Amino acid sequence: MYDITFRPQSNREDWVYIGELVDATDDTPIDITGCTMVFQVNDRQGWALLTATNANGKLTYIDINKFRWEFDQSEMRSLAPGTYNTGLTLTSEDGNEARQISVGPLPVVDGVVP
Repeated sequence: MYDITFRPQSNREDWVYIGELVDATDDTPIDITGCTMVFQVNDRQGWALLTATNANGKLTYIDINKFRWEFDQSEMRSLAPGTYNTGLTLTSEDGNEARQISVGPLPVVDGVVP
């Protein structure tokens, strides 16, 4: 599992993130084809504020080990300035194995422009 700290994001623009999964021991790509991924942004009480999954189309695969999520400006506007908790999970195609890929803070800044 990775402890990740995202760079500050504005609540007045789209947030697009591209990531890739590689084996930490030999740097080979981890094939995520057919797996389910869920990325979530929560408030301090644990309530989900933003969710990107394969099912809702907010998280897509762009290669065998690369993924992308996007939250548009209207979704980002729902986040007040502050720091939010995030988590990313990966579940195998057969549903028998679930892995926590990352956790970490997401700082959100006020983009000022209405």
